[in-house]
Amino acid sequence: MKTWKGYNFVDFILIFSGIVVVTVSSVLFGSKWYITINTILGLLCVFTQAKGKVSTQFIGIIYFFFYIFISYSNKYYGEALLYLIIMLPLYIYGAIHWLANRDKKDNVVIVKSNLSKTEWIVSGISFLIVSLIVFIILKVLNTAQLLISTLSFVSMLPAVYLLIRRCKWNQVAFLLNDFIVPILWILLVIQGDFSFLPMCIYYLFQVTYDIYGLLEWIKLEKEQKSTTQKTLP
Repeated sequence: MKTWKGYNFVDFILIFSGIVVVTVSSVLFGSKWYITINTILGLLCVFTQAKGKVSTQFIGIIYFFFYIFISYSNKYYGEALLYLIIMLPLYIYGAIHWLANRDKKDNVVIVKSNLSKTEWIVSGISFLIVSLIVFIILKVLNTAQLLISTLSFVSMLPAVYLLIRRCKWNQVAFLLNDFIVPILWILLVIQGDFSFLPMCIYYLFQVTYDIYGLLEWIKLEKEQKSTTQKTLP
């Protein structure tokens, strides 16, 4: 029940409007059941993430299983493989890390103000190296939409890393990713498969949630600092 603490009227409007829109669009355009579940799980994952709730890590794990299956089914083999061997383990680690660094009162993560300069440099260099490796792997696997698939994964990796590290700037990284990943599914819609339209609509809500999430994380950080200062002797 702690998971549902800390929500207000605006929060419920945002999340339920998203669920209603993607569900109705799924019915109208004949989307398969797993596409509908994938989009709803994605909405719940992104919104609970915006609120800093620990539950987002567990929802994310389930969401990735569906996303991997859908990617594989549509010959985005590289996308499916990389999410399986990198993103899924990261979220599993994230669940453990967030549980160890949470405010037990409301089950929200304890926000980390920023990363050290050393961590920024090391992680930045690591991302560049991984980006090159990812491109090579996707090319070898003859992945559909090679360039977009590479950019999709490469833009997602730092976002997930910052999320796991409890850094508020993860919301900015996810926002950048929001304008790249949808291209993969928009292309399928353009080719005539309108059953993927709900996944495109989902990203419109994700942009809204990520902007809202940045504001929420900043507010959460201030509240936690204020509480800490009050408890100091």
